[in-house]
Amino acid sequence: MIVKSILEEKGPELIKVLQSTTLRMVAQLFRTERIGFTIVENDAHAQVGTLSERDIVQAIAEGGDVDRLTAADVMTQNVVSVGPDDNVDVVREIMTERRTRHVLVKDDGHVVGVVSIGDVIKHSLAECQIDTGQLREYITGTGYQ
Repeated sequence: MIVKSILEEKGPELIKVLQSTTLRMVAQLFRTERIGFTIVENDAHAQVGTLSERDIVQAIAEGGDVDRLTAADVMTQNVVSVGPDDNVDVVREIMTERRTRHVLVKDDGHVVGVVSIGDVIKHSLAECQIDTGQLREYITGTGYQ
């Protein structure tokens, strides 16, 4: 399965915040939108990083003030990405190696989506169910013309 398939099912919506947004505001957005990851943009709306729940928790654990710290203060800047035509196995490998739950999808240098670990699991499970069904048909001899 390719990444484009996941994005087509999810839809194109990307949640973004400005780098000046406080961590409290980001946390409130996460709660409202039921998400745990966002893209961080500068005032010119160019992507400058990403921010996850994990980033916020680490900042708080280090004694950070969620009303004073901004997305720019704690965001991840060296963000890994894949292309829409990459295989989901590539995403899974990146998530495992980098211990991340989200990977950006870029097409011609522009962010076109985000794939989460939940997306990968959902699609992997769907593929397993298809394979299981086909194996059952093979074993029982059904499904042949």
